[in-house]
Amino acid sequence: MKAGLSSDWGVFGTIFLGISGGMALAISRTDFAVSADVSHLIAVSVQLSVPWLYLAFAASSIASLWRANWSRWLLRKRRVLGLCYAGGMAWQLLFIVWVVVGHYDYYIKEQYSIYSIAEEIPGYVFLFAMVFTSFRFGRRFLSARQWKLLHTVGIYLLWAETWSTYWDELYQYHSNQPIDYVYYWAGLLVWGLRIAAWGKMRMRSELLTVASRAKRPRSYFAPRAL
Repeated sequence: MKAGLSSDWGVFGTIFLGISGGMALAISRTDFAVSADVSHLIAVSVQLSVPWLYLAFAASSIASLWRANWSRWLLRKRRVLGLCYAGGMAWQLLFIVWVVVGHYDYYIKEQYSIYSIAEEIPGYVFLFAMVFTSFRFGRRFLSARQWKLLHTVGIYLLWAETWSTYWDELYQYHSNQPIDYVYYWAGLLVWGLRIAAWGKMRMRSELLTVASRAKRPRSYFAPRAL
């Protein structure tokens, strides 16, 4: 078990197996002739995926705020956590296609609007690009600066789309499901960790600046007047 958690593919396999197990349980209770049942699988796949997105989003902040073995491990596995999120979202995409093909009228009229579809497309585009460039064969197509920009913009976009979804559920559709509250507040928490990490880095930078100025040797000779 310890060896598996030290290996990137071991971590990915363990988490993705858990996600797939949750999906298998949900599928076993689904009547695929009922549109709402198939649509429910889309929601389940997101619920199983979101924790790994939030952990990937917060990993660097946690490592900055808490210097410990577990936080450093989390930072090292940030890419893997992102891939686990992508694996879970692959389940979502599968059932979105299933609903579109098998229950098209329900998908368009009751489940999604053209606006919501257009809103989600950028997230899928960035997610695919981030997964592709997470491997050596994909990363070679980008410079170091381009890679960093893609993954920075992408992780913020995916966080924003996910968190806004739960905001909509609570404040637009007045959901009373506990999971929606959990993910709404968890999304705010990881954002707060980002802000706290930024503040700590800024404070450290200012302290280093003050310390470097204090170490400068004083000049005891005034320059001669011309």
